Amino acid sequence: MPGKSPFSEFSDDEHRAQAEEFLLELGRFAVEFERICEAMRNVVLFIFQSEGLKHQGLAQVVIGDKASAELQALLGAFFSELRSRTDEADLKAVRELLKEVKDLTEERNRVIHSAWRFGKNAAYDELYAASIRPRTKQNKGAVPEVNGISASVLRQLIKRSKALQVKLHRLQYCIVQSGFKVSVELERAP
Repeated sequence: MPGKSPFSEFSDDEHRAQAEEFLLELGRFAVEFERICEAMRNVVLFIFQSEGLKHQGLAQVVIGDKASAELQALLGAFFSELRSRTDEADLKAVRELLKEVKDLTEERNRVIHSAWRFGKNAAYDELYAASIRPRTKQNKGAVPEVNGISASVLRQLIKRSKALQVKLHRLQYCIVQSGFKVSVELERAP
């Protein structure tokens, strides 16, 4: 018997189109975020090289398959060891950069580690998907964390991701090339 499947997640073609736009932006954000992690790996690698490490494999062993939080710790710690080439303004600029990465990482974790619901129909111009993330609170037990996220919110996260990638690339060339001041380069608009 032709007709709509009783198991369909979408009420109509418009609802499906809105959900697919959302999922496309979710995928784009995931890719852009991983590019931030790759940029942090590259900065750490170039710190090693700038300090004379010629065996790239050794640096890769240290960097390995580390995720964002571990990469932030490595990058910050290694950059702090470049004392002869940096000053307090540079250290502060890198701390602020890593704070931006940390904040985006928290957003990414909230977005990626959630269950998604797309509502029952395309009732609005833009679909707000419900992200449901189970949380455990010491004094409350199981608490679902529910947020509404739209494709436009994801596009803003993508924009932030791209800006952070630019800053990380600037940090990388400051490490590799003399004559560039980290704090000045990171202050420039992306």
